[in-house]
Amino acid sequence: MQPATPIPAPRRSIDFAAFAPLVLGLVIAIDYFDSALFSFFSSYIAGGVSATADELIWASSAYALCAVLGILQEHAWVERVGYRRYIATCMFAFGIGGICAALAETPIQLMLARGFQGYFVGPMLGACRILIQVGIPPQRQPSALSSFAVSVTFAGALASIIGAFLVTHFEWRSLFVVSVPFAALAGIAALRTLPDVGDLEPHERTEPHYVACIVFALTQAALQVVVTRTRFELFSGSPTLIGLTIASVAGIAWFAWHQWRHPAPLMRLSVLRESSFQAGLALYIVFYYLSTGMSLLLPRLMEGGLGFTVGDTGYFTGSMSLLGALTIFLHLKYARRVKRQRWLVVSGFAFATLSAWWFTQITPQVDRLHLVVPLVLYGTIPLFVMLPVGGMTFRAFNDDAFAHSYRLKNLVRQLAISFATATFIALQQHRIALHETRLSEATTPSNPGFVQALDALTRGFVATGHAAAEAHTMALASLARVMEQQATFMASLDGFEVLAVIAVLAGIYAAWHRRIG
Repeated sequence: MQPATPIPAPRRSIDFAAFAPLVLGLVIAIDYFDSALFSFFSSYIAGGVSATADELIWASSAYALCAVLGILQEHAWVERVGYRRYIATCMFAFGIGGICAALAETPIQLMLARGFQGYFVGPMLGACRILIQVGIPPQRQPSALSSFAVSVTFAGALASIIGAFLVTHFEWRSLFVVSVPFAALAGIAALRTLPDVGDLEPHERTEPHYVACIVFALTQAALQVVVTRTRFELFSGSPTLIGLTIASVAGIAWFAWHQWRHPAPLMRLSVLRESSFQAGLALYIVFYYLSTGMSLLLPRLMEGGLGFTVGDTGYFTGSMSLLGALTIFLHLKYARRVKRQRWLVVSGFAFATLSAWWFTQITPQVDRLHLVVPLVLYGTIPLFVMLPVGGMTFRAFNDDAFAHSYRLKNLVRQLAISFATATFIALQQHRIALHETRLSEATTPSNPGFVQALDALTRGFVATGHAAAEAHTMALASLARVMEQQATFMASLDGFEVLAVIAVLAGIYAAWHRRIG
């Protein structure tokens, strides 16, 4: 009798759902990486398409405005296709938008491409966080939230380093192309790993609220025009700006009234009654405003004011921010032991204040070692502000209220980033013009220092073989470049002073408000 053939053990199938937290982390990393990349290298991108400061603002605003539309319509899309297909589709569409942005030849083409990207990637922070809450099993939620935090923290620092490599070895278009394969990978992985939840039967779905979405978008566009034009026109003397402001406020009031009274709103504004959510939302606004301002000012200070190359700026600032971000692992392990979480928030704003103040004290001859401390402090700010605030802002809500409140927070994020971009670019342009005017007042024959410097440069160019007239012209051009660099340097310091004041006020608010931790 032949022995029975042993039955092979069944092959264990791969549990793809276990990779869902990593996929959600990748999606969020792409969102933050793209935003940080555009902010940090915005002047380089603007040069690639010959965009003025105003056109650059509108490219950023188009992204934010379309992101707001995407956030408002996110719930309706999810109810129709589910979170899995919605996130995957958004990743594929974002990749297509990246290719379009890379192929842009004019500021208008760049604005349209960024708007297309914003509509699809803008809602991802909210969609992924809500999916963790409603679609990930409770035992896997801690790992998903840790992946979420790590992605947010490291994406910005890595954007500076990777962007520096790209602009050093390639051209500006690579800044958009680099995210395309990761977006495609994230889309494919989302289809394979994410839970198929969120879609509803047709009779249960929320209406799209097209009119409300359009009104809200137009009000934000009008406010953007006001912010942009106030550096050219006196607000009180411009009927157009006053009219746009009144129309914007009326539009926002109508939108809030409409959503408050609607039985199935896009955003349930009743969540604003919760005092802890009010406090958290205010701190989120300040955090995103500060981080965006820092991202815009740092490259302008280091490249335009201190003479760093674009590559050195990205490598150095990214490395220091990455060093600060490494403390997240200590934060994830020990932060829960702190009973009063608001003191972590206060510490974060104290670090932001110290970092900004440190930059205001530097001189044009500063060495790199002197910049290490403020840059490392800058990298720790998200850990001490965003993570504790996120933990306390939404703790009072159930799953449904959590979804509405997080969408509202994500909308506020986009608006804060947009207005920070507009205001700091406008502030930079205004202060540069002011400092150039003041410096030009010293470039007269009656100023012995100017005459001496001009003569020394002229003699130097003559010594290298140039004719006297040509040498004089070259000397004037050299002094003009020095003046421009000095004006950029002083304008950047002015911006950091603004950031320091805002951080101080935010720290006082966090220490005073009892509902914060």
